[in-house]
Amino acid sequence: MDVASNRIFTKEFWQLALVNLASMLTFYSLMVSIGPFVVDTYHVSTALSGIVVGVTVIGTLLSRMAAGYLTTIYSPKKLMIVGMLVLVPSLLLYQIEIGVGFLIAVRFIQGIAVGLIGTVTNTAVVFVVPKLRRSEGISYFSLSTIVATAIGPFFALLLTQFVSYSVLFWIEVIIALIGLAVAWSINPTTVTFETKNVSKEMPSAQKAEDRGIRQFLEPRVFGLSALMFVVSFAYASLQSDLDFFAEKIGIGAFASYFFLVYAGVILLSRPFSGRLMDVKSESYIMYPALIILAVGMWLISGMHSGVMLLIAAIFIGIGFGNFQSTIQATVAKLVPSHRLGQANSTYFIFFDAGLGFGPYILGTLIPILGYRHLFIAMAILALIGLPFYYLVHGRHIGKSVY
Repeated sequence: MDVASNRIFTKEFWQLALVNLASMLTFYSLMVSIGPFVVDTYHVSTALSGIVVGVTVIGTLLSRMAAGYLTTIYSPKKLMIVGMLVLVPSLLLYQIEIGVGFLIAVRFIQGIAVGLIGTVTNTAVVFVVPKLRRSEGISYFSLSTIVATAIGPFFALLLTQFVSYSVLFWIEVIIALIGLAVAWSINPTTVTFETKNVSKEMPSAQKAEDRGIRQFLEPRVFGLSALMFVVSFAYASLQSDLDFFAEKIGIGAFASYFFLVYAGVILLSRPFSGRLMDVKSESYIMYPALIILAVGMWLISGMHSGVMLLIAAIFIGIGFGNFQSTIQATVAKLVPSHRLGQANSTYFIFFDAGLGFGPYILGTLIPILGYRHLFIAMAILALIGLPFYYLVHGRHIGKSVY
C-alpha cells in the first residue's frame, strides 16, 4: 500500500471497520437483550440479571490491558483471528441453557474476545489511514462502533418481539462468522502495527522504560482517558435510564428511536469534525462538544414530549459522538507509534469502565434524585469536563507532547 496516498477509504480500512463492526454488534445487541432473556428463562431477580449483563465489561477491561502488550508481539491479522475464534464459540454457547453461572462465564469469555478485537482494529487503523488525515480517518473508523451502539440494540429489541432468543443468538453467530471471514482475508503485509522494527531499533534505556505497568498501559494518556471516563459515565445514564424515564412520562414509543437519531447525527457530523481537528486542533471540537452534550442532557431532564427527546438526541449525537472520536484521535497523537497499542488499551479501559460501571452507580441515585435531577447532574458533569480538559491537555496545545 502506498503510505503517501491521501486516500482514507482503502480496502484495508473497510476490512478493519467490518471486523470491528461485527464484534461490536454482537456486544451491544446482547447488552440490551440478555437481561430480559435471563429473567424470562431463569426467573431470577433484575439484580442478578444485571450481573449477567455487566460481566462482559469486566472481560473487555482485562482483555484491553493485555491487548496493548500483545500488539507489540503479534500481527493484527493473527490477533483478530484469535479474537474471532474465541468470539464465535462463545456465541454458540448461548444456545446451551444450563444455568446462570454458565451464562456468566460465557459472557465473560465474549467480553475478552470483544476487548481484544476492538483494541487491535482501533490500533491497526491508525497505520492504515494517511498521517496527514489521521484524525479524520479515526473519526470515520469509529463510526463502526457508533453504528453498532445504535443499530445493535435497536434490532435486538425489535427481533425479540417477533422471534425467539435462540434465533437472535444464531444471528449473532452469523455476524461473528462474517467478521472472522473478513479478518482471514486481510493481507498481513498491508495491515501492520509498524511497531516491531521501531522496537528493535530503540535504545536499551528506552526499552527499560517500557517495562512494568508500561507494558500494558500508557501513563501519558491517563489524563485524557480519565476525562473519557467522566464523560462516558454521564453518557451511561442514557443507556441505563432513558427507557425507564421515557416510559414514566408516557413517551416510551420514542425511546427506541433516540439512538437511531443519535447515530444519524454522528454520521453527518463526523466528516467535518475529523477534518477540523486535522486542520486546526482538537480544542476546536472538545470545548463546543462538551457544552452541546450538556445542553442535550438538560433537554432530557426537562422533556415532556417525544419531539423534545429526539431534539435532545441531535445535541447528544453532536456532543458526545464527536467528543469520543476526538479523544481517541488525540490519544493516538500523544504517543510514538511503538506505544500506540498501550495508549489505545488505556483509553478503552477508561471508556469501558465509564459505560460499564456507570449504570450500576447511577442506579443507586435514582431513588434519591429522580430521573429529572439525575440528568441535570449529568449535564453538570459534562460541564465539569471543560476545566478538566483544559488542565490535562488543552493548555498544552502547541507544545511538545514528549
